[in-house]
Amino acid sequence: MKTTPKNIGRREFFNKSAKVAAASTLISSVLPNSIAETSELKGKTDLPDFIIDSHIHCGGTEQWVKDMVRIYSPYNAMACTLTWINDIELMVDAIKSHPDVFIGYGRVNLDDPNAVREIEKFKKAGFVGMKFHSPQKNIDDPSYFQVYKLCEEYKMLMLFHTGISSRRIQDQPAWTSSARMRPIYLDTLCRAFPRIKIQGAHLGNPWYEEAAEAARWNPNLFFDVTGSTLFKFIKLNKLDRMSEILWWSGVEAENNPHTLKGGPSAWEHIVFGTDENPEGLAGNIERFTMMLDANNVPQASRKKMWGETMANNLEIDPKTRKFIE
Repeated sequence: MKTTPKNIGRREFFNKSAKVAAASTLISSVLPNSIAETSELKGKTDLPDFIIDSHIHCGGTEQWVKDMVRIYSPYNAMACTLTWINDIELMVDAIKSHPDVFIGYGRVNLDDPNAVREIEKFKKAGFVGMKFHSPQKNIDDPSYFQVYKLCEEYKMLMLFHTGISSRRIQDQPAWTSSARMRPIYLDTLCRAFPRIKIQGAHLGNPWYEEAAEAARWNPNLFFDVTGSTLFKFIKLNKLDRMSEILWWSGVEAENNPHTLKGGPSAWEHIVFGTDENPEGLAGNIERFTMMLDANNVPQASRKKMWGETMANNLEIDPKTRKFIE
């Protein structure tokens, strides 16, 4: 394996100017074949004591399971693992062997006529969430409501891709579009299914304001900031732009008739996630921390963002990392 520069240490980072540190972190994070050095972060006193990675895809192999346990366990980190039906047995075994690491999420194609049957299989197997991506119609199209109603009945958190969608260079046509997955469509679903928790991936990149405003009026809507967004804001030295997007406070609703009374503050709609291979955990922790620091996010909110909000949404005890019966 090629050797690459290590990410700068956290103490060194705070001693440098924000701009230089951000650039250094970005460079070390995006070099080809680079892997964030877990040892750079282990033992740091400012790390969260409990983490839930709300967005990671099942790697489909026993080796991937071993890598997850090796990398995530030292951080007291659990992972909402998005799993296609073909990998359900692998994940059932992983959850049984390592319930303090793996949280089972299923993944189905909304346009597949077998979607309902597969969700039923995931539920019977003990999975607690579902992931949806690349529909042929807008994600709030009523033709999908049968699927969503079943998730609500089963109390399965729903995670939707929102915003721009990655693709490979190929000459085969595909009937899908990022426009089908704009974050504003989650506003429809949060109102139609108010008893279920809904998460949008990637904060709707590039429709950040749309995602935030949808969250502002829906206490059951949350977003992760996985993908290219933090890389982009670090590169442009604009991490503090997040405060412009996530601008409101829950307490100001007492004097502001245009903010939801009793709803979470803006930052408490954000949850941690990686959407990368297990080796990406350390780099994601570092970038997420940089975002929190650049925007002076209060410590109480940070604890919720790192894991407490997801623990509450999934009814997990953060102290034991077990589901509450």
